[in-house]
Amino acid sequence: MQRLILPFGLLAVVFTVGIGWYWLLEDYSVLDAVYQTVITLSTVGYEEVHPLDDSGRVFTIVFILTGIGLMFYTATALVELVVAGEIRDMLGRRRTERRVRRMENHVIVCGYGRVGQEIAHELAEHHVEHVVVDQRADVLIEAKEAGAAVAHGDATEEPVLREAHVDRARALVAAADSDVGNTYIVLTARSLNPDLFIVARAGSPAAEQRMMSAGANRVISPYQIAGRRMALSVVQPLMLDFVDVLSARRTPDEKILAEIVVDPDSGLDGQTIAEAFEAGMGISLLGLEHADKDIMIGPSGSEILHDGDRLMIYGSPQSIEQLSAPHIAR
Repeated sequence: MQRLILPFGLLAVVFTVGIGWYWLLEDYSVLDAVYQTVITLSTVGYEEVHPLDDSGRVFTIVFILTGIGLMFYTATALVELVVAGEIRDMLGRRRTERRVRRMENHVIVCGYGRVGQEIAHELAEHHVEHVVVDQRADVLIEAKEAGAAVAHGDATEEPVLREAHVDRARALVAAADSDVGNTYIVLTARSLNPDLFIVARAGSPAAEQRMMSAGANRVISPYQIAGRRMALSVVQPLMLDFVDVLSARRTPDEKILAEIVVDPDSGLDGQTIAEAFEAGMGISLLGLEHADKDIMIGPSGSEILHDGDRLMIYGSPQSIEQLSAPHIAR
């Protein structure tokens, strides 16, 4: 739009000069001066409102040549802005659509407010492919600039989630500002992909229960988490710092906290913890969650691993990748 400021400004100046000339020097009325200026600049071919003297004719010649050139320049700039902008938007949409079509095992982030932005940023830090879904075109521009693929529309509607390829996604995060909206997002996503792992944001305990009933696997309250962290900062600051250090992603050579899912392809199904984690691997097993049980902190070496178990481990990225590279959830 800034490119149009100069031509429109010059056109306004020329238009004002023409009105002033015909009004002050040719003794036209204000209306006649405006009319004469318009028909002169538009070159419609009407006769003068009143006969002009030699100076008036010379001015009109210069006025026509200047005005036509300036109007042509303004029209060209306007058309270029509109057409180029539409082409750019169209090509941008097509590139985004192609990128989303190629995605598999990705994460869908519904809502790009403050919480959604943090989620997308964290996913990008961990190199997890993700699609941001939002109704606001301006925030989607920010999401694209941050490196995310985007889908424009209401995430409670099936066509929008289909556009984000929810059928091939591994997880969806309902991070909209509305509890009602997040509940409908969960319902819609669950109906389209029964195996999808869904995390929803809730603002109240009642909403949390509704979202779990709608099909969410996890429901997170940002206010509750913030309150707990603030309390821990006062009561047990070292514990909070310790967890932050464990979960932080730093240089590739430093140890990281990671999650591994046991499945038939991992080679861990049926093994004991002692067999799976041999001495010298450089990996520490911090916790184990069986598919049908609570989390076990520091499980014994005789515990048998089963399909669907989730392991929380700590070690170097190289050791973790060797153990089960395709199943790391970082």
